[in-house]
Amino acid sequence: MEAPFEANTWDGITGAIFTGYGSVEGVWLGLCLAAIVAAVILGWRHEKHAYDAVKKKV
Repeated sequence: MEAPFEANTWDGITGAIFTGYGSVEGVWLGLCLAAIVAAVILGWRHEKHAYDAVKKKV
């Protein structure tokens, strides 16, 4: 992983530092988005199945 500055120590380093600089954060973002979409789709299917099961009983 690369750092956005050239230094051998933390002396003089100030401000916010993003530790993901130069890494594969796009891949992690894609995996998170895919997990969210999968959760929404699976939850929707489950709720539809549960709703239909109750609807048949009534």
